[in-house]
Amino acid sequence: PEELFSLIDKVIERSHLLAENRSLKAEIKRRFDPDQMVFSSAKFGRAVELAKKVAPTDANVLIQGESGTGKELIASTIHYASRRNEGRFMSLNCAALTDTLLESQLFGHVKGAFTGAVANHRGLVEEAEGGTLFLDEVGDVSPALQAKLLRLLQEREYLPVGSTKLRIADVRFVAATNKDLEAEVQLGNFREDLFYRLNVVNIQLPPLRERCEDVPPLARFFARKYASRGEQEISEAALESLQSYHWPGNVRELENVMEMAVILADGAAIDTDHLPVKLATESPRSEFALPDENLTLDEVERRFIEQVFRKNGYHKLKTSGQLGIARKTLDRKLQQYGITKPG
Repeated sequence: PEELFSLIDKVIERSHLLAENRSLKAEIKRRFDPDQMVFSSAKFGRAVELAKKVAPTDANVLIQGESGTGKELIASTIHYASRRNEGRFMSLNCAALTDTLLESQLFGHVKGAFTGAVANHRGLVEEAEGGTLFLDEVGDVSPALQAKLLRLLQEREYLPVGSTKLRIADVRFVAATNKDLEAEVQLGNFREDLFYRLNVVNIQLPPLRERCEDVPPLARFFARKYASRGEQEISEAALESLQSYHWPGNVRELENVMEMAVILADGAAIDTDHLPVKLATESPRSEFALPDENLTLDEVERRFIEQVFRKNGYHKLKTSGQLGIARKTLDRKLQQYGITKPG
């Protein structure tokens, strides 16, 4: 009887764990549902639509944008909208680890592979089998590891550190970077063949300063998230200050500001007094000034693109992001107007 009771307990415990696992998966899927994303701008909307279109495929995706723009959110959305959504979504920050640790984290290692390797270790490629592996800040991977990453993407096989037995990878790759990888290729810092393997589908995320219409809904969302009762008013003056700020840290910075504002407001409506001083000292957005001369639309466009290109240090990804156009469109415009980088 005791053995029977023990067996029944184990079956009940297993059923509870399975139910909890299903519940957690459902919550994660709900959290990363594209229809639940908070935005109203057409720029971010285009990125979300592209993520939805590519999700059902197994194509590699490269997400480019500044830090804090939501690259991991888009990557997660791609995974949970894909047919691999029952598998795991694993994330690896390539900039946070040394080469040795990064290789071990990615491919795993066998016992005795190096000092401290006292047991076999499963890498994230194996852990993410049947799911998605998100390689964040992939532009920081060293040339030596880039070669191994290329083999993984190209041949779908890899070697754990210290092993001589090839493993097969059944995983979808989504990568992200805040660097202009095409420029890095030209500089010899990033392999061209790896770039093209990663860049099957390219999604560019605009910085928050270029989609200021998204600031109020995002601010309200974060205020509700951190308010103890789930409701939190924000004054019009505070919203105006939030929209006037240039947000160098993007959405991540806005979330931090709103968390602090909720604490300072202590249940009252959030006002300008509850916002950081830097928001109050930010100069208001200036209205676009028409040129005095009679210029054609093409000439105005040429001058504007030239100024933005120069202002961004001739960085094509940043320039195309600020202009809200595709990188290929920028290349065409630069050629059309004869705009080049000096020297």
